[in-house]
Amino acid sequence: MTVTLLVAGILFAGGAGCAAVRLVRGPTQIDRAVALDVLLAILVGVIVLLAAVSGSSITLVIAVVVSLLGFIGSAGLAKLLPRDRR
Repeated sequence: MTVTLLVAGILFAGGAGCAAVRLVRGPTQIDRAVALDVLLAILVGVIVLLAAVSGSSITLVIAVVVSLLGFIGSAGLAKLLPRDRR
């Protein structure tokens, strides 16, 4: 179990690092919005990983609430970002 948690943590950290680079260097606002969505998905994954480690069911409720807030934020951001009309 410890090796699995270590590998999952390393993969989450690598994904968060790549998303952070895209967040900073993204050429368009849409790239930055997608990077924020990826970071939120990684955060939910880390919360679920912590739920698996601690065995607490309330942590899963927190993960669901965070993912719902992320969905609402992404939907609102999609309304605000301009679309390319080609």
